[in-house]
Amino acid sequence: MVNVVLIGFAVAAVWLASLWLRPFGACRRCHGTRMVMRGTKRKPRPVQCPACKGAGRRQRPGSKVAHRIVRKVRAELDRQRKNRQRVIEEDQ
Repeated sequence: MVNVVLIGFAVAAVWLASLWLRPFGACRRCHGTRMVMRGTKRKPRPVQCPACKGAGRRQRPGSKVAHRIVRKVRAELDRQRKNRQRVIEEDQ
């Protein structure tokens, strides 16, 4: 049972790391080509993908939350470091 929990934590950590390193993925509709085919079968024409608005990328689910959490943790650590420095300066 403990092994299953540890494996689950490892998988979650790898997934969160991948969200941090690669927050964007290819658009599901155009597959990163930025264009989709519109029109009839006789005369198809390429148009800008409406899903990604021609960017060819989409934000992966969870990446906003992962970045927000990391920013909050970093801000808190920075705040604690500044408080420690202030206390040290006051003692001198």
